[in-house]
Amino acid sequence: MVNPSTKYYRNNRTTKKVIHCCSHCDYSTTNTRIQLINHVNAKHVLEKDRPYQCEHCDRGFAQKAHLSSHLQIEHDISQPTLKVISVSYIIETTDKMPRSTKTKARRQYYVDNSVINTVDINNMVHEYLPGVYIKKHDIHYDALKGFITLSKCQLHASTNNQRCITIPKLIIAS
Repeated sequence: MVNPSTKYYRNNRTTKKVIHCCSHCDYSTTNTRIQLINHVNAKHVLEKDRPYQCEHCDRGFAQKAHLSSHLQIEHDISQPTLKVISVSYIIETTDKMPRSTKTKARRQYYVDNSVINTVDINNMVHEYLPGVYIKKHDIHYDALKGFITLSKCQLHASTNNQRCITIPKLIIAS
């Protein structure tokens, strides 16, 4: 026999959705709450009170992307997009030992290579385990599990060799 107090939750585990409703109109969404906030800012807030204001005219926007589009179209001002081409990690192994063969092989790779660049490791084949690839998320997974500690340093986007710059070491707490 099923406990009657938990039957509802078991039956609706996959179909249960949170509905966010607008207090000003009949708009509702099962998407994230930010969708409702964007709706309220776009439809029910005066332009002068919206979060993103144009410095060149009196227009206001609910989303930053809409302000960027406006600046590009109306004022011919392009917003620079800053992209990190790659990141180098300074990796130190901890005393905690993994149980998985793949994680052990990655740990050995970290011991041999104390500075790892994300460009270098994307879809790189393990030298210790043929047929196994190293990916960026493996580094974060291993740090989260406590097998390694990470220090991150940004790279010069303009350099061709893309090597790590020397900056004070910051340990990312997991």
